[in-house]
This record gives sequence, C-alpha cells and structure tokens, in this order.
Amino acid sequence: MATAIAVAGCKRSATGQVVAVVNGEEISLSELNGELKNAPQGADKDVVRAQALQNLINRKLLVQQARERGIDKDPDFLQRERRMDDQVLIEMLGQQVTKNVSTPGAAEIDRFIAQNPQMFGGRAIYALDQIIFPMPQDRNRLKAFEADHSLDAVAKRLQTMNIQFQRQQGKLDSVATPPELLKQVTSLPAGEPFVIATGGNVVVSVVGGKQDAPIAGDQARQIASELIRKNAVTDIAQKQIKQARDAAKIDYQPGFAPKADAAAAGKAKS
Repeated sequence: MATAIAVAGCKRSATGQVVAVVNGEEISLSELNGELKNAPQGADKDVVRAQALQNLINRKLLVQQARERGIDKDPDFLQRERRMDDQVLIEMLGQQVTKNVSTPGAAEIDRFIAQNPQMFGGRAIYALDQIIFPMPQDRNRLKAFEADHSLDAVAKRLQTMNIQFQRQQGKLDSVATPPELLKQVTSLPAGEPFVIATGGNVVVSVVGGKQDAPIAGDQARQIASELIRKNAVTDIAQKQIKQARDAAKIDYQPGFAPKADAAAAGKAKS
C-alpha cells in the first residue's frame, strides 16, 4: 500500500491550483481557501494560511492512515458519514431557502419588544437551587415527586428510591425562557419545585432569588432584530418540512409507523 502511494505521488506536482500533494493526494487552492473562511480577523494572513495548510496536510495523513486500516469500509463509519452528509445538505438547504429573509423594520422591532417585555424592560435572572439525576427507565416513577413540595423532600425521596443525584446552583434567564414556562415558574408558591427533563436527565429546581436585569436601547433593538429573523427562519423551516412530508410517500414496516399513522392505515383497510 505504501509503495503504491509513493508511485502515485510521483505523477502529481504542486503547481497551478494545487498547493500541496500528500502521498499523491492533492490539496487545492479552493480547499485551502475553505479552511481560511473562519480565520481570525486581523491576524497575519501569511502565517494563518501556512498554519491552515499544515492542518490540512495533517488531516490528509490521518485520513490516509484510517483508510489503510479499512476504517472507511466499517459499517459504523458509513452510517456516520451518511448522517454528516445529510446534516451538511440540510444546512445548505436552509441557507438557500432563508437567504432572502429580510431584516425587520423599526416598527416591527418596536412591536416585538412591546409584546415580549420579559425579554427586555422586564428581563429578570432567577437564581435556582437544583437537583439533577438520570431519567428513570420507568418514567411513571416521576409521578411520586408530585407529593414533594420542597427540594429537601425531593432529595429524601430519591434516597429512598436509591437514585443517585447531585445538588447544584443554576440560573434562569427570562430572555431565553419560553413565556409559557416562565409564567408557570413565576406563579409557583415560594419554595415549590418544578421539573424539567433535558438531555437524558431530570432537573428539579426551586427559585431562590430574583435579580432585575433590563435590556433597553440599541442592545434591545439588536436582540429583537436577531430574534425576529430567527423566528422567521424557523417558521420557513417548519413549513418546508410540512410541505415535503405532505408530498412524500412514506411506507413503514409493520410496527414502526407512528401510532396515528398506524391507526389511520387500519381504518383504511377495514
């Protein structure tokens, strides 16, 4: 294998649009320029370009080693490769579909700020006392915590269940919290826990304090503008998915269809 690579390398040279050849594999100027897209502003361009090229060479060498070991034929690699290809295509589709989303005008920005006071003039940061533990396999066990009205009570119940947990301090920023959740949290009696499941864990929190942190002026307008555009992009993406699903023909193996689809299919056959 090594001999074949060396022979191939003799047939290619770093000229024209080829900036380097690594064991017969070319690195193009276009590929190098792609590496430089995220280069830090103000840095010495020659130094950054030289480092980017060395990084590319190192990557090519590692990839060549992986291929020599047959990793590129491994089923796990092929699955990961497909997922990464899918993600890149989805990102580029999103960029293409949303590139014409306009910047909101002053009136739209003012209206958004007025409609979302918890993000701006009424912004607050809540200090949280928290308990975090892994999500039980049987989620019905979480119902037992409905009878616990303090964090200490939750801790005692976890101990009786032999569930390991950690206590920590956290924060809840009203800017990044959905209005419905914020309303629910702030309407709880003092010391009453609330539960959020995230990332395979359960987080039980109690509000321990509140600090007003209003955002106003140009900062508020900039944030509002970005959020309006982000919401527009999300809306376009959701519509894109809906249109694609409505137009698609999707066949499921028995037992894999969503319950609603399976029920509809059953009615159609009867």
